[in-house]
Amino acid sequence: MSDDTLNALPSWQEFTRPVLQVLSDGAEWDTADLRPAVAALMGNEIDSQNMLAGSRAGEVMRRAVRRLASAGAVIKLSPSRTVIADRGRELLAENPEAITLDRLNRIPEFRESMRRRNSGDIEGEAHWFVGAYYYGETVEDMTDTFVEQGIWRNGYEDKYLDEVRSIEVGQRIAIKAAYTRLHDLPFETNGNKVSVMSIKATGTVTRNHGDGRTLDVKWDAREPVREWYFYTNRLTVWRVCRGDWRSDGLIDFTFEGDEQDLSRFRNSVYWADRFGDGAGFADERDLDDESGDDEEPQGFDQSYGLTDIVADGCFVPQQVLGDYLEALKTKKNLILQGPPGTGKTWLAKRLGYALIGGKDRNLLSAIQFHPGVSYEDFVRGWRPSGDGKLRLEDGIFLDIVNAAQADPGHNHVVVVEEINRGNLAQIFGELLTLLENSKRTPDEALQLSYRRPGEPPVYLPENLYIIGTMNLADRSLAIVDFALRRRFAFRNLEPTLNEAWRRWVSEHNGVPDAFLATLAHRVDTLNDAIAGDRSLGEQYRIGHSFFTPHGRTSIDDPDAWLRQVVDSEIRPLLDEYWFDDPERVQKEAEALLGYPL
Repeated sequence: MSDDTLNALPSWQEFTRPVLQVLSDGAEWDTADLRPAVAALMGNEIDSQNMLAGSRAGEVMRRAVRRLASAGAVIKLSPSRTVIADRGRELLAENPEAITLDRLNRIPEFRESMRRRNSGDIEGEAHWFVGAYYYGETVEDMTDTFVEQGIWRNGYEDKYLDEVRSIEVGQRIAIKAAYTRLHDLPFETNGNKVSVMSIKATGTVTRNHGDGRTLDVKWDAREPVREWYFYTNRLTVWRVCRGDWRSDGLIDFTFEGDEQDLSRFRNSVYWADRFGDGAGFADERDLDDESGDDEEPQGFDQSYGLTDIVADGCFVPQQVLGDYLEALKTKKNLILQGPPGTGKTWLAKRLGYALIGGKDRNLLSAIQFHPGVSYEDFVRGWRPSGDGKLRLEDGIFLDIVNAAQADPGHNHVVVVEEINRGNLAQIFGELLTLLENSKRTPDEALQLSYRRPGEPPVYLPENLYIIGTMNLADRSLAIVDFALRRRFAFRNLEPTLNEAWRRWVSEHNGVPDAFLATLAHRVDTLNDAIAGDRSLGEQYRIGHSFFTPHGRTSIDDPDAWLRQVVDSEIRPLLDEYWFDDPERVQKEAEALLGYPL
């Protein structure tokens, strides 16, 4: 369709009467049949061939159907089936030439719908995609049962309760199932598996029982299962709002009967390298399995959680870890701060895995800030290309953002080590504002400083989380503290040479418990001295990581091991702390070892 044709398209108001004319026969019309019938009736006003292709003309017609439905002139029996209502026949009889916007505005329901749309209420209104597989001794698909009983029920007793409670009466809901497939797809896969989500039933919520479990639903008339590709989610409860082209497309596909624009999805940033027009064929290793069931099994626990962090060697109580994880979920951004050697990076990665639900390195990215990191490195900048010209290249963070937006079924985590060593305003640029949890929506999107022609504004998705680590002994802390405070939750890590630490080192490294108890007392004494020094303070204390051997390294001579740790790690640190008092350094090192040097 040419630009002239696009510009010449009638507005949605001009489609309203032709739509009602076609529907006036009283039959239930499928969207695919309604398009050409309306196009034929409108004659030369639109390009009927492009109307069939689901182009912009088709979208304008579907918009007219939605407006007529909000006015009570048509009834949507299902996402793809529409029938005229008595009010629609009245509008036809009263308006023999055209149905104007002024006439529609005299209908209270239409006027309220337009008010909500103009205020952004409808654009931000939630649509819900929910699972119906129950996994016990056997796998049971509860879709038919739910539809017959006019309900949907959360199969978990301890998950998704808040999400289900937030579902409002009148909101649309769909039962879906997510999986992957390699063959029998309506496009070339180039040997890559494709994420697929089938839509099995749609309806409208009529009552929320408030228990986080049960909803009453008026289900639409059942239609054949339809499959949606690429932008899928395996989680049992998925909230989708308009504002992003992927979300808009999914909502219209599910609840309006539209077709998916497969070409746009295939050639978008995240999928183009595998499914785009210029993509190459996948390696043979990717062809092993035909498909896999990605749907989250209701009733199964995640594969990695807080108990696993403790089992991996964390000495922080599980209850405290739960607070850390909850802060991360709520705020979207978390800073773990503490003295050197308190295991900040180690714990940051494992909290990320707990949020993801497994140790999947494809979903967790670790980077380190330093004074040389710039916006061009992190977000986007100009880079030399092979032909001697400059090319606009995305940085690591924008790659992660695109991956998270295209994969809403998984949480994506970025661990930023030494986050305070970089100039955050320079590194994040306009994205620094978008880090806030309240701005993780398309409505808050901003244009990038370096923008490609026709590129939409960028926002950070809800499933992207950032965990930063910050060494409290770093004197650059005050420079960035105010910039981070509003956007991050902060949690402090302390030197922890407690019973859990002693048990771990004793069991994994063979160090006698009595030796460890004495060492813990000496380290506590040293830390008290550091904390009491007016030129230092608590942030300069020495953490337990210095005294935790890696893995299951066997320590046959604890005294020699401790001497090596003090000589190579602790004493250089003390030399820096008390650079003007070498005798103090000597004294503290000897006290830690328990004998004179």
